[in-house]
Amino acid sequence: MSDLPRLVPETSHQSSPHSQHDFSPSCPFCVIARTYGPISPLAAADGSLELDPDKLEPPSFVLYSSEHVIAFLDIMPLTRGHVLVAPRKHRVKVGDLSPDEGAESSTQNNADDHQIGRILPVLARSVIKAVMPDIPHEQADYNVVQNNGPGAAQVVPHVHFHIVPRPPLNYVTPPRPTSALKMKQYPPNAQPSGHKRTMILFGRGMRDDLDDDDAAVLVEDMRQCIKKEWAVSFSVKGEAEVSDSFKGHGGTRKGAWKV
Repeated sequence: MSDLPRLVPETSHQSSPHSQHDFSPSCPFCVIARTYGPISPLAAADGSLELDPDKLEPPSFVLYSSEHVIAFLDIMPLTRGHVLVAPRKHRVKVGDLSPDEGAESSTQNNADDHQIGRILPVLARSVIKAVMPDIPHEQADYNVVQNNGPGAAQVVPHVHFHIVPRPPLNYVTPPRPTSALKMKQYPPNAQPSGHKRTMILFGRGMRDDLDDDDAAVLVEDMRQCIKKEWAVSFSVKGEAEVSDSFKGHGGTRKGAWKV
């Protein structure tokens, strides 16, 4: 029997006041957030041991971890590269997010704030680049889905967004390394109809257990893509500048978790 913390699904979908319920010990996403503290995208891309997936059982493959947001691979993905993006603090429904946690924009000109609304486009581009490296973003298909409450198919009662890549039919992942890949033209995915359309629209369908060996490679590719996207999106020049943006008001945030 492993001594590692286990991720056990929580069942309550009731919202609670922020001050009373910033952390739920029975929530698997809260456990992941507490286990993996904030770390800059540059350090994460360099293979930091702080993001070791084996800190938890089952392993958790974290691709992004900031003061407000954490993103990790779904353990039962709909497609390869299915990612969950969640607030670090326990919020049941999207309407429970505070303005700071869900803000679309920052009052500053750099990456000092890492709210879901600000970082979700960066993560979406990074995930798609890692999963389909030879397809330009403008030609790639993917879902971003968010559910609130059991009647809306929310399984884990902690706000989370699904990023679900939708590669072309019979798509074959190119071999690594991908730095010298040429972009390819694939026939566009057909517009689904009927029941299949509904399943894709709401992020439903057949799920498989996450392949840990493939996940270890894929999450590293995602971190590298986030590093590159970060530099472009926020015009950061190096580790010092990025690390500064991951500090809280009381000093360094690296390796810590604030509730």
